[in-house]
Amino acid sequence: MAAFVNLDDSPMFQKEISSLGNMAGELKDRCQRLCKGSERFMTALGEACNADTVLADSLEAFGGGQDDPISVSIGGPVMSKFINSFRELASYKELLRSQVEHVLVDRLTHFMDVDLQDAMESRKRLDKAVHTYDQSRDKYVSLKKNARGDIVEELEENLQNSKSVYDRSRFNLVRIQVSSLMNIEAKKKFEFLESMSAVMDAHLRYFKLGYELFRQIEPLIHQVLTYAQQSKEHALIEQDKLAKRIQEFRTQSELDSIQASSRLEPSTSGDSFAALGVSPYKNIEGIIQCGSNGEVHILKQGYLLKHSSTSRGDWKRRFFVLDSQGSLYYYRNKSINAVQHRSTASADYNAGVFARFRARHHRSASFGEGGLDCCSVDLNTSTLKMDSDNTDLRLCFRIISPLKTYTLQVHSQNPSS
Repeated sequence: MAAFVNLDDSPMFQKEISSLGNMAGELKDRCQRLCKGSERFMTALGEACNADTVLADSLEAFGGGQDDPISVSIGGPVMSKFINSFRELASYKELLRSQVEHVLVDRLTHFMDVDLQDAMESRKRLDKAVHTYDQSRDKYVSLKKNARGDIVEELEENLQNSKSVYDRSRFNLVRIQVSSLMNIEAKKKFEFLESMSAVMDAHLRYFKLGYELFRQIEPLIHQVLTYAQQSKEHALIEQDKLAKRIQEFRTQSELDSIQASSRLEPSTSGDSFAALGVSPYKNIEGIIQCGSNGEVHILKQGYLLKHSSTSRGDWKRRFFVLDSQGSLYYYRNKSINAVQHRSTASADYNAGVFARFRARHHRSASFGEGGLDCCSVDLNTSTLKMDSDNTDLRLCFRIISPLKTYTLQVHSQNPSS
């Protein structure tokens, strides 16, 4: 500033003007780089906000907040709380993005387009006035000694006018430069620090809001993790039980096959049941077993061929279940168990905040059982005959009930079948 005490046209004045111009240009370049980085940061925040929204929408489409059986089985009612949290977090990011735009990008843009631009425009006007003054001076000093007086006077007048314009431009430049530079110098000390402090405060409030949001749902998160771990352990236990039952079934099947092979004797008679040591008429009460405590359990289950009662008289494969109360059920398939002998979970497993969710899940899992084609025969009032109306078929027997006669056929002579 002290160099502007002498405003005469001198190399020192030109040097000071050039130095101030270079400083303004360098400051503008730095502001442009910071502004570009801030805009990229805003873009990233906008993409993160959109990503949270997309994730929330995807979770909602996956089953969150819905009440259909599949959504209930995958935890949709619980997942809806997480969906709301993601959408709330997206709103916090959008708020942070708008604050960065307002307190940093807009201020940088105003500083470059207004404050720095005024100083640079005044320098351009001075350069133009210097160019005009140099042209007028060159024309004046290039006059010959024998030049006409009117031409000399005209060029001398133009030179004076150009010098006056140059002096006014120089004075205006000094005035504008001093005002602009004082403004720039003052803003350099607080403008950027204030903007960055506001950005950091916006980040602080963003993380506080996020922390408060997840602090409120932290108990739910732990409960969900506990429930998921319990469900996982329960599923592993069920898988182990299933593997043991499969192995026991295979072992028993192999033992039955070995015993059947050792007991079977060659027979050429048409009555194959003599090889099994079974009389044609058998008391049905001999195969009905009741537990001492009155509980109903399954004695036998498996597939048999059933002779249709229609005019076609074809044979159909059906799944039969015999329980300890003397009831014989048969189904079209084995997708649903014959009677409700499913073991229920313990009271501890059903306890807690997810008891209602589990109950709804169990109801949805059994949805559609009523549509299963199932028929039953009461063997307590029926008679079993180890023969068939058609003597050409082997391995057949009949169940004669008061309402209907059933003709069935086993697959082999194995007693276990």
